[in-house]
Amino acid sequence: MNLIVRSIGLTATALAVASAGLATTSCAGAQSAAGTVAKPAAASFAATQAPAPVVNDCISNHTVTQPSSMLLACGDGGLSVRDITWSSWGPDTAEGDGTEFRRVCEPSCAAGHTASGATHITLRKVQDGYFTEAVIADLDGKPETWPVGPIRH
Repeated sequence: MNLIVRSIGLTATALAVASAGLATTSCAGAQSAAGTVAKPAAASFAATQAPAPVVNDCISNHTVTQPSSMLLACGDGGLSVRDITWSSWGPDTAEGDGTEFRRVCEPSCAAGHTASGATHITLRKVQDGYFTEAVIADLDGKPETWPVGPIRH
């Protein structure tokens, strides 16, 4: 009688372990009796990619990707990058080259002129799907950072 109880107990334990293993295979895989790891089945649906970050166009008040020009000094229009050719537009940064047009306020902004030159532009710091900073090289080659955050209503 003791042997029958033990064999029933082992069978019940084996069934409990087997059913626990089947319950976990769908999540993280389970170890089989032979000691190998069973991998869960691959998902039958394709992963969706997040949309590419956008940047604010302060002239039209619209969001854009890969604009051919950007006004960086939205308040007075004193700095823009035009004819931009984007070499990359990724989830974290965007890189491109273009021509910088900068108001030179010498002797004053009213009496000054506009200077231009080649520049590299990097958009970075994504927040809520928007690039929030643009880094360009000024006409002397020094980097400077400009805010290009989300549209404000």
